[in-house]
Amino acid sequence: MNSVTEKMIGHSPVFTRVVNAARMVAVTDVPVLISGEPGTGKALLAREIHGASPRALAAFRVVGCSGVDEAGLEIELQASAAGSTLFLDEVADLGLEAQAKLLHYMESVEAGRAGYPNVRILVSTCRDLLALQKAGRFREDLYYRLHVVPITMPPLRDRTDDIVLLLKQFTADLARRHGRKAPRYSVTARNLIKQYRWPGNVRELHNFCERMVILMAGAIVQTADMPIEIRRDASTASDSTLFTLPEGGIDLFALEGDMIRQAISMSGGNRSKAARLLGLTRDTLLYRIQKHAIE
Repeated sequence: MNSVTEKMIGHSPVFTRVVNAARMVAVTDVPVLISGEPGTGKALLAREIHGASPRALAAFRVVGCSGVDEAGLEIELQASAAGSTLFLDEVADLGLEAQAKLLHYMESVEAGRAGYPNVRILVSTCRDLLALQKAGRFREDLYYRLHVVPITMPPLRDRTDDIVLLLKQFTADLARRHGRKAPRYSVTARNLIKQYRWPGNVRELHNFCERMVILMAGAIVQTADMPIEIRRDASTASDSTLFTLPEGGIDLFALEGDMIRQAISMSGGNRSKAARLLGLTRDTLLYRIQKHAIE
C-alpha cells in the first residue's frame, strides 16, 4: 500500500469512535470482525490494529478470500509465522469447506496444539454475515468464533466533517507523489464535493483526487471541471424536496424548537456540533436557543 492510503485520517465523531475501539482491542489477541461497505478502509483499519498491537514488529499478511478454496486457504494458513497477524479480506467469500478449515485452524491455535503457531486472526466483510449464517451460507460456529469484537467502518456519507480534510490530505500527498503542483478547489466545487454521497467511499474520493492532480495540476477546479456523476448527484439533490408541507399546515415556531432540541441531543450538548447539524453558525444557534427558551 502507498503512503496515502496507509493513513487513518478523520476527526468526525463516528470515525473517532471506530479508531478508538480499534486501538483498545489492538492490545488483546481476540479476533476482530471488521465490516463496512467497499472502499471504507477495512484493510487500513486492520493494519491500524496490527500496528498498535504487541505484534507490530511481526509480519502482517493479507489473504484475499475471493476465489480461495480449502486447499489454497490451508497453504495460506500454514505459511503464517508465529507472532504474526493474518488478515482475511472478505471472509464471506470463503466456501463452506474453507470455512471449516479456518474454524479448525483457529481452534487449534487457541488450544496451543503442536504445529499451530500463535497467529492473530483479523477478518473483514462487506456482506451481512449474520444473514448469510441464517441462510446456511456461513457456518454458525465460525460466525460466533469471529464475532468477538465487531467493528463497523462508517461510509463516507456519514463522515461529512472529514470530506474536506481527506480532500486536502489526499491532494497534497498525491501531488508530491506525482511531482505535480496541487490543484485548488473553488468554493462551489468544494460544496459539490461535500454534498456528493460518495458511493465508492474513501477509495472513490482518493481516485477523484488523483484524477484532479493529474488533469488539473496547479489549476483552480471549478464546477464544470467536476466529474459528471458528482454534478448529476448535486443536481438531483437540489431538485428533491426536503420537506413536504402537510395540508393542515404546521407550527413553524414549534418545529424549529424541536429541531434545535434534537440537534443538541444528537451532538451530546455540544453547541458547535449542533449548529453544524442545522447548517447554522454557532451565534445564530445560541440566539435561537434563547428565543425558544431551551435549557
